[in-house]
Order: sequence, then structure tokens, then C-alpha cells
Amino acid sequence: MEIKVRLHGLLRDSLPREMKGQTTLTLPETATVQDVVAHLNIKRKVSANVNGMQVQLSYRLQPNDALQLFRIVGGG
Repeated sequence: MEIKVRLHGLLRDSLPREMKGQTTLTLPETATVQDVVAHLNIKRKVSANVNGMQVQLSYRLQPNDALQLFRIVGGG
């Protein structure tokens, strides 16, 4: 299946600069958000939105989903 991925902030550095933080991935039918994070070799803690809704990293992706990944930022 194919999904669209958009990375925000420093996560954009996980893709080549010319991709501008966006790519389309072909994944197995059983892929989760965590599988995408691992595939992109992202070591930071992230939050994820799929089709505009916040999801857990264990969320099972569906064909043509639009996944956005954001770095979790702490502060106080």
C-alpha cells in the first residue's frame, strides 16, 4: 500500500532536502505508524496525525493515508 508522509520541524532532516519533508512510501498492508518511524530511522519521540486525527504509534495504516509526524517538544 502507499501512504503520504509529511515530516515537520527537525524531523524534515530525516529525508533528503529536495523532498521538502514530504514523501510517498510503499509499505506492507500491516504497517503501523511505528513502522514508518523505524523505516525513516527517526530516533526522536514523535506524535502522529493520520488524515488530520491524532493517533498512537501502534495505529495500523490504511492505503492512501496521509501521515504527519511531529517532534514532541517539552517545555515549562
